Amino acid sequence: MKKSLILLLCGLLLGAAAAWAVIHFVVPRWDRSAVDNTFWQVASRLDQGGEAFAYFHAEEVGKAAMTILDSLKRNATALPAAQQSQARQGLGMLELMLKGYGLDELSGLGFSSFAVRPGLHRVRVVLHHRPGRDKGLIWNMTGPAPRPLDELELLPAGTALALISDYNLVKLIEWAGRIGPMMGTQGQSDAPAPGADQAMAMIKAGLQAAGIDSDRLFKSYGGRLGFLLVLDPEKRVTLPAQGKPLSIPEPAFALLMRVNDNYLFDTLKAKLAALGQPKISEEGGMRKIAFPPLPAPFPLEPAIVQKGEWLLVASRPALADEMLGKKTPRLSAGADFKAIATKAPTLGNGFSYASPVLLRLVAQVLRENKGGLQPESALQKITSLLDANKGLYWVVENSSQGLTYTFNHGFEISSLPALVEAFVEIAAAKAKEKAAAAVPAEE
Repeated sequence: MKKSLILLLCGLLLGAAAAWAVIHFVVPRWDRSAVDNTFWQVASRLDQGGEAFAYFHAEEVGKAAMTILDSLKRNATALPAAQQSQARQGLGMLELMLKGYGLDELSGLGFSSFAVRPGLHRVRVVLHHRPGRDKGLIWNMTGPAPRPLDELELLPAGTALALISDYNLVKLIEWAGRIGPMMGTQGQSDAPAPGADQAMAMIKAGLQAAGIDSDRLFKSYGGRLGFLLVLDPEKRVTLPAQGKPLSIPEPAFALLMRVNDNYLFDTLKAKLAALGQPKISEEGGMRKIAFPPLPAPFPLEPAIVQKGEWLLVASRPALADEMLGKKTPRLSAGADFKAIATKAPTLGNGFSYASPVLLRLVAQVLRENKGGLQPESALQKITSLLDANKGLYWVVENSSQGLTYTFNHGFEISSLPALVEAFVEIAAAKAKEKAAAAVPAEE
């Protein structure tokens, strides 16, 4: 009896699971398009049931673009000899942009907007590719899979702006090395564009000439780069501006690089020590190259600092100490960050953050120095929107199916008409000003 009851319960559970699978996966896909698209793959990564949802099948557009490009390349041979070289160069660069960047591999675009809670919206943008169609730069610039965003623990509480992400420098250098010469010799040469190997060879030769072992450098690079700006509200500095001088919270900034060893720091130390100016020290596992203060409207005492896997170039040593040494309050523990990061991904390949303080500072700059925005009514609409902001936070995730961008923001759709109206007013004022300037002065 007991055995029969257990079997009955197991059967009911299996039946319920099967019914759930049919309802959630089979029924929605029953009425499929006659075109083999990627709707369901993209939709599964978007928020459904929100305020906006869109999908675009991009494969046919990519195919059409490549067909048109091939046709233009064939027809270029009919141009006069003097124009053929320029046409081939331009079309070759366009092909590199489409194929090298990976736009021809794009199979689907998705967009959704979802209200996480009143006043906080989560926007998701998906760039999808088919399995195996991931050779372009866009799919290979970041890490291969989401990871813990542990860089957040480096950021001090006063962080106003942060951009930290995985970057495949080798791929980027190869890309830049190929497209750079094409842009620099547009229409001047019939030589084919350099390949990836040639481009990398040129970069390595340049580094070698500077006394840097390129292989050691690439091996040392840990795959992540970042920038942050910190504003101290308890201290003020005055900056020169187009209008009246601008008083802002005291800034400090830093460039970040994740490294696998000490090669880059040791190379910089050896080259800078020969100048006789920097002060080199090591304490508590923190290696530091400090420079004398530089003249600036705010404290500027550059320092290169490494501790463990992080190498910083900071505007002053105190910021590096806050990030890598002192246990000071962190951005991730603050109320503003917790609010804007609600239900954002905790795993990713990079993130960016702009605090409410930074956007309100932009509003202050616009109000006090106008920024070329007229009339006053339009300026007031823009600054009011910035003053009411709650900050911005976005995370990028890379996977075997492409990229997903998640943006958390507090801007309300109801504010959009006022913003559009403000830009229309500014454009009308500019047009009126231009027309007035074109009228010849009376003799």
